[in-house]
Amino acid sequence: MRTAYIAAFAASLFAVPAMGQVVIETPNPNAAQHQMQADQDRSAARAEHQQAQMDAAMGNYGAAAQAQSDARQDWHAARRQDERANDSSGAVVIGR
Repeated sequence: MRTAYIAAFAASLFAVPAMGQVVIETPNPNAAQHQMQADQDRSAARAEHQQAQMDAAMGNYGAAAQAQSDARQDWHAARRQDERANDSSGAVVIGR
């Protein structure tokens, strides 16, 4: 029983420095631009995916593979823009 109290006390000592921090976050001024670019990238990816399907239906498999590759690149670009919109806030951490 005494061991449990000692473990709880030790855990509270480790948690105290983390509780002393203050995080001040300012809005990301470029979030709207990143979101707009992400929307454009997603739209381009959808169009290229449809083009790949049409090329494959016509038997033009080389062009279909290229269009599908381009679509994947646009999906990745959209995801990066979403991450930039969410991650690049002006967070300031004030600690001890």
